[in-house]
Amino acid sequence: MSLLNVHDSLPIPMWTVMRFLIAHKRPISFARAKAFVNPPSVRGDGKAFDNAVGNLEEFGLVTRTEDDRLGLSEVAQKLDGNDPKRFNAVLRDAVLHPDRNTGIGDNDSQTGPRDLTRALAWFLSYDPHHIAPNWGEAQALMARNPIRPEAGHAVVNDTRWTRFSPWSTALGLTAPSTLQESRLVPDCTTAVKQVVQASWKAGETVSAVEVLAVLREALPVLPGGAYALALGLPSPGKHTAGPALSFALLRGEDEDWIRLERNADARYSLSVHDPEATHPVPYNSISVLEDLDG
Repeated sequence: MSLLNVHDSLPIPMWTVMRFLIAHKRPISFARAKAFVNPPSVRGDGKAFDNAVGNLEEFGLVTRTEDDRLGLSEVAQKLDGNDPKRFNAVLRDAVLHPDRNTGIGDNDSQTGPRDLTRALAWFLSYDPHHIAPNWGEAQALMARNPIRPEAGHAVVNDTRWTRFSPWSTALGLTAPSTLQESRLVPDCTTAVKQVVQASWKAGETVSAVEVLAVLREALPVLPGGAYALALGLPSPGKHTAGPALSFALLRGEDEDWIRLERNADARYSLSVHDPEATHPVPYNSISVLEDLDG
């Protein structure tokens, strides 16, 4: 498996298979599932189904018995077939799991999700206000701001860059540019919102520095996170959000799912990059206004 390789699946076919298995509710033979999901009339070579099942197996979301029957893993049994956002969050956790990204900065291995992880960490080191590159511009950015030489290139070629867009968007860590076609923005708002809402209930107020630590733990591709550091990307600091995360937090306040607050007597503050301010703005706490149940 190498997620940005043409021989592996994309998230939409994987979700299609998952929806079918969730609706079917019990194990089913591989051949019968394929006949339902990818019937001969639209099958082509049938590889889309095969690849989707293969990737779902590798991520521990689908099980396959010795007699070739497909079923849902324990974590997948909790998913709702009408909730693709929850599936994407589970998929993101699987992609970023430490066991699948060992030695991410030590070599240029493209096995597992490492190619996607490297690309995400590198791309999120940029300010969403300033870049929305195409492949040519991404190449220039990689030349100016490379990851560790031992880890190779953040994105190996144009084919993988093309596949980076649907993968990173599905995981909530980028967004398509609303101004220019075929361009991508390092907007991680969706992933940040999902982690915040999964971590705290509506009405809770949390230290802003604690929120930063939780986000970097759950999303180690963020600047200052474990994978970003392993790839030699600069950290904004223990008390600094950095441009990409700042963008997500400010969007969260604009969209009313969090409120950024300043308290004069707080011991620590989190510096948030605001393009409308001349200096980073310090916030001491974050109030959660909306949770997963809200």
